[in-house]
Amino acid sequence: MIKNPILLKAWKVITWRWRLQLALNAPFGLLWVADKTNPAVHAFDMSVLAALHAEWLAPMMGIA
Repeated sequence: MIKNPILLKAWKVITWRWRLQLALNAPFGLLWVADKTNPAVHAFDMSVLAALHAEWLAPMMGIA
């Protein structure tokens, strides 16, 4: 488990609600780190939009 005595003491102070909150937010933290470290996440393939029938999509995108 935790070997560092300072971290162990801090973990004992944290209530179960904070621990639950940390556990629930951990996946989103990992996604945020992946977002910041991998620029390909923001690459968008316009061919997907071109393949769709854009008459219904254009007003939602604000270009009609």
